[in-house]
Amino acid sequence: MIENQSWYQASIPPQQPRPRLHGELSVDVCIVGGGFTGLSAALELAKAGRTVALLEAEQVGWGCSGRNGGQINPGLAADQSTLEKQLGAEAARALWQLSLDGVALLRARVADYAIDCELKQGILLVANKPRHVPELQAWQARLEQLGYDQLQFHDRAGLQGLLQADYQAGVMDWGGGDLHPLKYVLGLAAAAEQHGAKLFENSQVLSYRQDNTGVTVDTTQGQVRAGHLLLAGNAYIGKLLPWQQRRFMPIGSYVGATAPLGELVDQLIPSRAAVCDMNTLIDYYRLSADGRLLFGGRASARDARPEALRQTMRQRMTQVFPALAQTDFEYLWGGQVAMTASKAPHFGRLGERVLFTQGYSGQGVALAGLAGKLMAEAVMGQQQGFDLFARLKHAPVPPGVALQTGIRALALLWYRLRDSR
Repeated sequence: MIENQSWYQASIPPQQPRPRLHGELSVDVCIVGGGFTGLSAALELAKAGRTVALLEAEQVGWGCSGRNGGQINPGLAADQSTLEKQLGAEAARALWQLSLDGVALLRARVADYAIDCELKQGILLVANKPRHVPELQAWQARLEQLGYDQLQFHDRAGLQGLLQADYQAGVMDWGGGDLHPLKYVLGLAAAAEQHGAKLFENSQVLSYRQDNTGVTVDTTQGQVRAGHLLLAGNAYIGKLLPWQQRRFMPIGSYVGATAPLGELVDQLIPSRAAVCDMNTLIDYYRLSADGRLLFGGRASARDARPEALRQTMRQRMTQVFPALAQTDFEYLWGGQVAMTASKAPHFGRLGERVLFTQGYSGQGVALAGLAGKLMAEAVMGQQQGFDLFARLKHAPVPPGVALQTGIRALALLWYRLRDSR
């Protein structure tokens, strides 16, 4: 993983550290993971009057929630047809609606808690190759059949008014958008604390055990006794989730931030919308509030050497925007995305008192917040949404780091060959 400081970290004031858990604590619900999922669950539970302890091994927002590309996408990363094959048309439609609820939930929380996270509307899905254009049109048609009316198709010429780059076509999704993810996750943390949730940092969970009356969670310097435990570590959950239940592989994804581009911004992306392409190994990018280009991509099966990564990322950025051929990144950072084989998220239970969600497959900005809310609702007896996601079946992941790394490398090589066609 690239350890350089992200632009997100550099763009906010220094944060007051939260306490480490010391001693014993008893609560209704214990949550592992201080990202979108865990904080969303903590906020929902605390609002409902439950006592909550959230344990984060590093700092709130340290993982993917505080480092990602900041793009907000309605829907799941899995194609709607994939969901229909597994669950049927009615249940797949319900999942689509839940995904829209996740976007609405994000926007409502930004408004309700006055979270200054640079939230914008509009995200462009663009076709790299001629063969992508009919796929893009079919995707739009499927969503419009579901009643989604936020999509606008632009042919190659029409796209130039929105994005000055060499793509075949694009669809603007006004239901999506982008934000500053670290500011948003810190806003969620403040909101959860406002309602009484207790957040602990530098409190790595070593183990847990459940019995007929509750769950005992052990950290390096403390212990929590709770009625339920929510595992919300996603790609960073480690050994707390048995390998048989992981159902995802961690894939490296990286983001570079240029210096502010000034007037060049309006020449490159006149619409100022976030952009994602249609390759399997995608490029995604957006503009920051101060006019930087935040360019992401290069999924990797293993950690990349910083200088090689910088060169690769610059080449990809220049392919999209030749005017930036002499532009370097001021910041370059990375993290792990949890990818399932189907690209659908994985919800599940371990016994009666432990729930988990994971595997948002690069689409977690809104989806992870929804997942946290659904876990919280399940704990409080409203299990329909959680159970619907839990019906999705996922291929198992083989044990062992070496084997997983080899499989990831082969898969990514295949994707690169496929994208080159």
